[in-house]
Amino acid sequence: MRAYLIRRFCQTLIVLFVVMSLVFVLFRLLPGDPTAMMVDQSLDQLARQRLLVEWGLDAPLFQQYLTFLKNIAALNFGESFYYRQPVWQAISSSWWNTVVLMGTAMPIALAVGILAGAYLGWRRGSRMERFGIVLALILRSTPIFWLGIIVLMVFSYWLHLFPTGGMREAGSSGEGLLSTYLSMDFLHHMGLPLLTATLYFLADPMMIMRTSMLEIKSEDFLEHLRAVGFSETALMRHCARNALLPVVTFASIMVGFVFGGQVLLEIVFAWPGIGREMVLAIDRRDYPIAQASFIIMSCMVIGMNFVVDLLYSHLDPRIRYA
Repeated sequence: MRAYLIRRFCQTLIVLFVVMSLVFVLFRLLPGDPTAMMVDQSLDQLARQRLLVEWGLDAPLFQQYLTFLKNIAALNFGESFYYRQPVWQAISSSWWNTVVLMGTAMPIALAVGILAGAYLGWRRGSRMERFGIVLALILRSTPIFWLGIIVLMVFSYWLHLFPTGGMREAGSSGEGLLSTYLSMDFLHHMGLPLLTATLYFLADPMMIMRTSMLEIKSEDFLEHLRAVGFSETALMRHCARNALLPVVTFASIMVGFVFGGQVLLEIVFAWPGIGREMVLAIDRRDYPIAQASFIIMSCMVIGMNFVVDLLYSHLDPRIRYA
């Protein structure tokens, strides 16, 4: 186990290094530069050059790359070109807005999807299974922006139960972390985007869990437990535990959406999250914010894959690390 941990940790560091290098190169390949997006064209070339020097973009590309790696190692993403303030300060509110929304929707979608998928797989051939498959296919094939528009039409425009967008009423602002995210105003505004995200991400874990249950149902250990006299509920529980591995793997991929946000979802509901901020940063050529957003999202996905690999032996004792 120790040898596997060391080898897997080294692999994770290599993958992170490659991802960070790709992020640096790809943003430098974009046409134009930040000064073209921010400086009035009537200003002379000297003013543009001063900004390039201030932002460190006048240095050779290799030197910029070394500075980039040095800053990343110190968790320093620099200063935003657009907001003219440190990146952490510029994206903190957007990051928390996305984490609260998607960090609530994902666990709900996973929990409901796992339970529903386990039931559908155990009750194969029933009417409930056929209905669940059709529902899952409809939810998964529906674009999230279209699903969000339908939810808005029903609950906001027809029933007038929820606001049409935003994170709070116009003119109001939260003074602290708890007062911002635990107020009734915030929870009222979060209802529809939370419902949309939960419905959209529900289908994948449900279908993966159902398929895995169908494979595990034919295993010999279940026949042995049935012969010993285990109840139907106990058999289903043992089957579900062994069927969790593919869902756990998929959950690690879903973490990227928690920290990267869903751009279309945030646009439909005017949710000020990190996904929309990431798109705006790319359009503005705001390298520090765009790089920080992509790197944080990549680190979470890669880190979760590492954690999932370690959880495998706990979920399935038959797995041994070599």
